[in-house]
Amino acid sequence: MTPLIVRLPADVKPACTTPLTTNCKGRRFEWVITVAMLWLAAAIVISPDIVLADTFQLIAFPMSAAFVAVILFGVGLVRLIGLVLNGHEIAGRRAGPMIRAAMAIACAVMWTQIDLALIQLSFKHGLMSPDVPFWSMIVLGELDVAYRAVADHEGCS
Repeated sequence: MTPLIVRLPADVKPACTTPLTTNCKGRRFEWVITVAMLWLAAAIVISPDIVLADTFQLIAFPMSAAFVAVILFGVGLVRLIGLVLNGHEIAGRRAGPMIRAAMAIACAVMWTQIDLALIQLSFKHGLMSPDVPFWSMIVLGELDVAYRAVADHEGCS
């Protein structure tokens, strides 16, 4: 039995090359984390008491809820801009990958702080928080995003 081969006319783009899928392809992790950051920022604005949770207390006690929300929203927004600009040129340069890499490194630092706070709480409570492995992997995921964004930008991958 021979396979069925479908050929599209030259002027028809396959559905998989829409602007949305172009910006999402290979970047689902970044989109998910970006939406989570913006969601958490909105949640803190709506209910500032969220920062009273144990984990936030260890990393954000000198900061106000508004400051934490602004930081999360700002980094999330810049990250969103980097994802949308990915593949586009501004003044002859591809800014998206560099923005993505910088924001991935900034996020890795933030997630490391949360992970270390959870580890500290684990020692305090005498058992490991089940969140520690997840935050550790998110940190590694962010570092991978930074590497891939730079490698893609430089044409190495």
